[in-house]
Amino acid sequence: MRISKGRPKRLLGAAGAVTAGAAIALGGTASLAQASGPHVVDGKGSAHNDWGDEGTLSRHSHANSNATRLWQNVLYADGAKWKDSNGKRHTFKKWDIDGSFGRKTESATKYWQQREDVEDVDGIVGKETFGVADDFLNGPSGGGHVTYSGYQHDVGFKRLSGTYYVKIDGKWKKAAYNWRG
Repeated sequence: MRISKGRPKRLLGAAGAVTAGAAIALGGTASLAQASGPHVVDGKGSAHNDWGDEGTLSRHSHANSNATRLWQNVLYADGAKWKDSNGKRHTFKKWDIDGSFGRKTESATKYWQQREDVEDVDGIVGKETFGVADDFLNGPSGGGHVTYSGYQHDVGFKRLSGTYYVKIDGKWKKAAYNWRG
């Protein structure tokens, strides 16, 4: 079990930790700033420290991307809530995962940041927010599987050759910052 800054305990998935050697064999790519081609969510070694150096996601930065879709999976996994125009809270659902960082995602991100005791509760996913979230990543295990252990659900990603992938319509797609599809 893991505890996040005094928050309720989360159960880790059964995937378990891997040795550094196995993780390096599955991972290892340039950082976001150095990546060639489309910038992607990346990592190497143990997954629990992959995301603390990632780029920014917001309504104005990489708002329509598979990197946003990756973040929305975290919101879904943790049962984050968003406020409608009347101030009523709704749980972020699986069908809200659309790769578009709109009002729902921004509101649910603020909820998530507040619950996780992130310093800047601003609805922007930056290094600190990503860094808190990656504490609940487990893996990679066989086939590059990485699990995010949420309060409500566990969600799966793949990390192959250091690049994260999200599942869209049954297919694995790169978690890129500058495109969706």
